[in-house]
Amino acid sequence: MEGDDMIRIFSRLSNKQQAILYMVFSALAFSLMGVFVKLTGDIPVVQKTLIRAVVIANISFVLIKFHHIPIFPIHQIKLLTLRSLTGTIAIVMNYYALDHLILSDATVLFRLNTIFVVIFSWIFLQEHISKKQFLVMIIAFIGVIFVVKPELSFEFVPYLVAILGAAGAALSYTMLRKLGEGTHPSVVVFFFAMFTFVSLLPIVIVSYEPMTDTQLMYAILAGISAVGGQYGVTLAYKHAQAKDVSLYNYFGVVFSAIFGLIIFGSQPDAFSVIGYIIIFMSALRMKKIN
Repeated sequence: MEGDDMIRIFSRLSNKQQAILYMVFSALAFSLMGVFVKLTGDIPVVQKTLIRAVVIANISFVLIKFHHIPIFPIHQIKLLTLRSLTGTIAIVMNYYALDHLILSDATVLFRLNTIFVVIFSWIFLQEHISKKQFLVMIIAFIGVIFVVKPELSFEFVPYLVAILGAAGAALSYTMLRKLGEGTHPSVVVFFFAMFTFVSLLPIVIVSYEPMTDTQLMYAILAGISAVGGQYGVTLAYKHAQAKDVSLYNYFGVVFSAIFGLIIFGSQPDAFSVIGYIIIFMSALRMKKIN
């Protein structure tokens, strides 16, 4: 099948169907990002995040120029800034969790943003949430307990950071629904990347650690993967409500489990697997509730 035929078929899909495909693509891209983040090795999290931002800013800027998209005046500047702030915090937390947890654990906990985004969409966008949906969210958090196995020790910190990162990402994604009404996705991604760069640059200057060529290559590949993930999730939430497409973000759990086993030889324990199943089934049930 030629590219033009695929484009025509894609254009005939409904907004919801297109959003689902965007979300699955985003899940794959972000899973690859997690792999490359871990392969980058032991350098400061903010340094990895800054490189990611530089890559995303450059690629999105090229796309903006190629498609002749005006950057200024930027619509909804306050919402863009808040989205970028919460997104930057979430990414730093996600990178930290990826550095300190096995890939599948970090991924499934970060994918809790699919639950959080329903809550935030209800709070900020007045999208309906039912009692059944609320009950499913409670069940999902029971799944989190199986994954985290909380103890009062330092080992609990990366799990907590992953959960807080998921909440921050969900708040950021919720804003994408609103931004989709008047701001081009490329502008949203570019603004986010530049905000991250400006915010983290002073910290990186102070804490910078030399990198090998291999580490730099993996860090850049993580940024390129993040571009795909950012555009995918931005377009997904632009085309459909969060409750209709957020479930498909969980494909990232499957992708990450496969990558983690093949590349790192990491296997989750039995309790984590039970937690994955509970969280995944909760997200599936959330999708079926009207």
